[in-house]
Amino acid sequence: MNPVGPTYTLWQEKEPEGPLLIYDSLFDLVQLLKKGELEKGFINVKKIVRQKLIDQLHSINFSEGEIRVVFSHPKYEEIVTRLVTPQPCQQETVFGCWKDPKDLTEPLRDFEILCFLIESRREFILVPSHRVGISDQGIGLNLPEFGSEIHTRKTNRYPCQNIQAQLIQNGILFSGRLSVFSIHSFQVEIFFEEGISLKWINKETPGQIIFKDGTEIVYSGKCRIIKQRGNLQCKTLILQPISEPINRFKKREFRAPRQTLHPSPGIRCLHPLTKKMIRLPVGDLSTSGFSVEEEKEDSILLPGMIIPDVQLDLAYTQTSSCKAQVVYQNTTDETTVKSGFTVLNISTEAYLNLSNLINKSINNHLDICGTIELDALWEFFFKSGFIYPKKYHYIQQNKNQFKDLYRKIYNSPVEIERHITYQERGEILGHLSMLHIYETTWMLHHYVTSPKSRYKRIAMTLLENIERYIMDSHYFESSQLDNLICYFRPDNKFPNLVFGGAARVLKDPQICSLDRFVFIPYPMLLDRIEGELPLLWELTPAEPEDLMELAHFYNHTSGGQMIQALDLLPECLEKGSLSQTYHRLGFKRERRLLSIRKRGKVKAIISLLQTEEGLNLSELTNCLSVFVLESDDFPFDIFLRSLSQMSRYDERRMIPILLYPFEYAERYALAYERIYDLWVFVIENSDAYFKYMNKLFARLLT
Repeated sequence: MNPVGPTYTLWQEKEPEGPLLIYDSLFDLVQLLKKGELEKGFINVKKIVRQKLIDQLHSINFSEGEIRVVFSHPKYEEIVTRLVTPQPCQQETVFGCWKDPKDLTEPLRDFEILCFLIESRREFILVPSHRVGISDQGIGLNLPEFGSEIHTRKTNRYPCQNIQAQLIQNGILFSGRLSVFSIHSFQVEIFFEEGISLKWINKETPGQIIFKDGTEIVYSGKCRIIKQRGNLQCKTLILQPISEPINRFKKREFRAPRQTLHPSPGIRCLHPLTKKMIRLPVGDLSTSGFSVEEEKEDSILLPGMIIPDVQLDLAYTQTSSCKAQVVYQNTTDETTVKSGFTVLNISTEAYLNLSNLINKSINNHLDICGTIELDALWEFFFKSGFIYPKKYHYIQQNKNQFKDLYRKIYNSPVEIERHITYQERGEILGHLSMLHIYETTWMLHHYVTSPKSRYKRIAMTLLENIERYIMDSHYFESSQLDNLICYFRPDNKFPNLVFGGAARVLKDPQICSLDRFVFIPYPMLLDRIEGELPLLWELTPAEPEDLMELAHFYNHTSGGQMIQALDLLPECLEKGSLSQTYHRLGFKRERRLLSIRKRGKVKAIISLLQTEEGLNLSELTNCLSVFVLESDDFPFDIFLRSLSQMSRYDERRMIPILLYPFEYAERYALAYERIYDLWVFVIENSDAYFKYMNKLFARLLT
């Protein structure tokens, strides 16, 4: 009969304080118990009185746990164990119900009881005992005056339930479950599956272990097999994790700064494997991650572990929830370890709470998406010169509508808009906002600073703040932030230096690119009938091949990032989630892509984007963008006639038009109101741009 239950090894190490009992074989340990040698002064063995034993047994009964009863074979020197659930105790006896009714077999009635084990996280209690009764329901055991508590482990061990395990070794996937967890070892049971032999498990070869809670992966990492036992139907493996720091995201030179806050925030979460509540103080914190410290002996965090719901308790009773992963663990001193988390995903509202807290610790004058007194904002727009006479003439015609729109924008959920303000003593001195205008692209606009002497410092402070915001948030699925765009006039010195200068200095369109448009406020001179397209020409919804041709043309003439940023790729024809978000929030957004063809060949693409009038005060989000692919075969008359056909979609008598390329306007000497450069920044490639910005800020502030 093979021993059943945990296995142990026994050896002694001499320390200055006395002998240390370290063990691995339960059989050898029981032999020491029978010989009375557990009482020889081992420093990790101490006596436990009967009343303490009863308290422990009652605690186990309350939590519906179990103890392990050790039987000795009557003829051979072998032991077997069975699990029982202890019932409320008498003074000298305890009755335990079989954990599995099948545990009582007829031969077991003839076995001698040696002891029972009460196992806990870092130690267990071994209690010598004998049988006072046995039945189909359970077994009665006597309680002696003393038991022996044996401290064995440096870290806690936790039983686990309903955690699936997958071991991948040399291309073979073995399935099973996790039964015991500690940060130094896992006990995993692997089961036979058709076509997968457990003989293929090679103890000498490392593997990859994956733990899943339902369908969600909560840990994966390299491991080595320390021990194995069992048969071809089921094997129990003791695995040792090979802990390595994790690079979850691409390494970057520029990262959001980590801050140590007072009072210190804390985290609350369920451990993904043990389902025990974790409460730890936060050491340092950024918008991308945080660190916590644990007592080394009580540590339960491991690099690779994913926690689906971490509650960050911030100051003033604010709480932010996020999904996070442990990426490293370092020893800080003899008793403490520090674990670092990276945030995998976080809701927009939670990220804004976190970002605001961190940024205010850096500069208390900054506020992200905070409450704004709209009368003060409008006054600031006028005083700063942002609303100049011609722009106000446009606003004045529908000023009440504009007031209502901006009240709605600045008081609505933040899924489509962000704004950052710089305020001192209640006065607004700087403002910058972003609109979620394409599926994964946000547009910087309404970038305004006070004309006071230090406006450059405030302007750069706003940019630094937006840098910190986008630096990490683009990794989160909720942000939908892969690209940042900005339309600016080349004669506006500051944005031309900050945005245009970066593109010109870096000379890498994979980081940021510039494309020039002309802006034409076009009066609808022709109605749809007068402007009907001649024979051989047609205006139809754009097809994927039309957008492919546009991409080829753009890559040849520019090679920048405009096509992907403005959703002009073929796969974008099917996207509509952003418009649905606008509608859900009570805002307007419609997008149409149209092709102008001659003899079936595309000559130009029209992108008609419609939002509320005034969402952008220059109407760059409520305009017609025309992309001419063949300037020499797209006559100006056809251009005008095509615009007249837009009246079926847009009833305005004056439609703002962005025309690309600039050379087409030059070729036909078009009268345009102004020039815009479109700056596109690919946030994934941020380091080079931020390096440029840091050098620029240093130069401007000296």
